[in-house]
Amino acid sequence: MRKLLFLSFTIVLGLSIPVDSLHAQTSKKELREILKSLRNEKEIDVSIIFSQAVIHGKSEADFVYIEDVSSEEDWITLWENEYKPGLFRVFLEAFNTYMFDVGYRVRFGSFEQSQYQIKLIVSSISENGSVLMSGFINNRDQEATLCELTIIGNGGTFGTIINLMGDGFKRAGIDIAKQMITIFERGKVSVLKKERIPDEKWAPF
Repeated sequence: MRKLLFLSFTIVLGLSIPVDSLHAQTSKKELREILKSLRNEKEIDVSIIFSQAVIHGKSEADFVYIEDVSSEEDWITLWENEYKPGLFRVFLEAFNTYMFDVGYRVRFGSFEQSQYQIKLIVSSISENGSVLMSGFINNRDQEATLCELTIIGNGGTFGTIINLMGDGFKRAGIDIAKQMITIFERGKVSVLKKERIPDEKWAPF
């Protein structure tokens, strides 16, 4: 009788273990292989969110409002229709160019039908245009995040606000390209890359 109760308990315990726990025991190697296989994709979607960013020490809305009232330009319209899309284009151009020059032919951009996506969330933009953002590589089919990235870009020294930001976004595009190359080759990003923070000497956030 005791043996039967023990066997029943073992079966119930096995069935009650969360699927995620079972998956976690075998997923590291599989996850690395999935990440390495991304280099075989033709297209990977990239999206960007600015709404959570602290820009020049202010929220996005406050930053745009202050620039709008202190300038003759219609900053509210320009920010949405020209400046933000332009910064994203600069980022993607640097990203794709670096990857292409190294030898990879995966295209990164607005590809909503692709299986994989890189979701970018801008955390902050300093007065010199230095940018800090988080990146999440997602599998659309499984609604799962495969990898998290920390992306930084050094801003400029001279120029308009948008030109300085452009410098930061261009270098951020190069930064993510270098990390993607590591992912393509090793299936992961080094701990130093993943957990690093901006250098205060050039990015006073």
